[in-house]
Order: sequence, then structure tokens, then C-alpha cells
Amino acid sequence: MNIWSLRTFKIDLSKLIELIDKYNVTGNFQSLSTLLEDLDKKELVEYNLRDLSFEINGRIEGTQPDNLHYCQIFLENMLMVKDELDFNLDPLYAYNFDILISVYKSRHVTKKEYSSSWHLDKHKDINNTKYTHPTYHFQFGGKKLELIDDEMAILSCPRIPHPPMDIFLGFHFIISNFFNSKNFQFVNLLKEDDEYKQIIKRAQERLWTPYFKAFDSENTNTDFTFKNLFPLYIH
Repeated sequence: MNIWSLRTFKIDLSKLIELIDKYNVTGNFQSLSTLLEDLDKKELVEYNLRDLSFEINGRIEGTQPDNLHYCQIFLENMLMVKDELDFNLDPLYAYNFDILISVYKSRHVTKKEYSSSWHLDKHKDINNTKYTHPTYHFQFGGKKLELIDDEMAILSCPRIPHPPMDIFLGFHFIISNFFNSKNFQFVNLLKEDDEYKQIIKRAQERLWTPYFKAFDSENTNTDFTFKNLFPLYIH
């Protein structure tokens, strides 16, 4: 099976939509259905997902200020696969991934918004940099940050190495890192669902298997190399 088959990708997306509804994941996921329709017009896996939002009614442990009890998490992801897949190269030619966070006092008290954001970038020219720049890296900050008090500084560094994520891996990342599994039953129900596990495993095979093979002594991928993915390491 071609892991980048558009048909397989669409089947996985359709099943994810069903599972979101089945387990009552909190948020607005209408954009996934819109995307599924858009993929019918494509020949390759390529999309620009926006307006996907998760909702957390309750405090996220460690949040500051500590009186915030309602959170919206927006996922934006643009991903385009190369026309001719060469498994010795990075399969993506265009990529963007943003997590934008808005936190409020409560679901009904939203006059004051507290914001945070993370983005997962792809940096193409790693040889022309002033700072350590892994090909794929997580970075805190961005356009959504507005709450900066007198004792807070926001830096563009460091850039933390991380494999690329698509819709499926981004969804999995958010429910795993922001939703308390003791308060939100759907987290463990999804993770224990065999169909969900297969969706995530296929997504990992597409994007993470070639990434992590960079650390294999027999790796032949010229984009996913130890030096490109983890330039801090000296060997």
C-alpha cells in the first residue's frame, strides 16, 4: 500500500470525523468535513486546514493566570506532497503548522482574551542560518501572543527539533497534551480504539518513519539526516 495514497488519506480522514462524533470530542470540527470534500478535487495529498478548534471547559493545570477556566485551541496546518515521491527525500515541498491558543475566565466571560501559540516550522536552507536551525522545529511565540507583562520576555529561540505533523498527528498531539484524560473520557477512549490507532500509525509511517530513520546508520535519505534534524549534536 502506498502510504501517501490519496484514497487511504481520505478514508482515514472520514473515519477520524466519525470517531470525533462517536466519542464527543469537544470543539468545532466542521472544517474536516469541508476538507474531505476538497480532497475529492485533488490528485495528491495537499490541503490548507484552518478554523479547526478544540474546546476545554475547565482549567488546564499550570495555566497562568490561574483563574482561567475556558480554553480554545485552534489548529492550522498546510501540507503539500511532492508530485514524484522519492523515499530518499523529504516527501513535503510546502508545510506549515500552528497551534493558536485563547484562554478566558469562563465560557461566558470572554471579554479578556489571554493568548499563546506554538508553531512547527520547516526550514529549507539550514546552511544559511544565524542560530541552530533544525529542518523541522517547534517554536514558542508567534502572531497570537498578546499577554506580555512587565516581567515577561518572548524570544524567538530556541527552536526545538520535532518531526513534522499532519492533521492526524496534530489532532493526537493536542488531545494528548492539553486535555486532562481524567476529566475528558474521550482521550483514553480514542487511544484505545483500534481504528484510531491504525489511523495514527499510518500517519506516523508517512511522516515519522523517514524522519527517525535519520538516526539509523544505514539511512539513505539525503534530507532527513542527523545533521539536518538535530544540528546541536556533535559526533
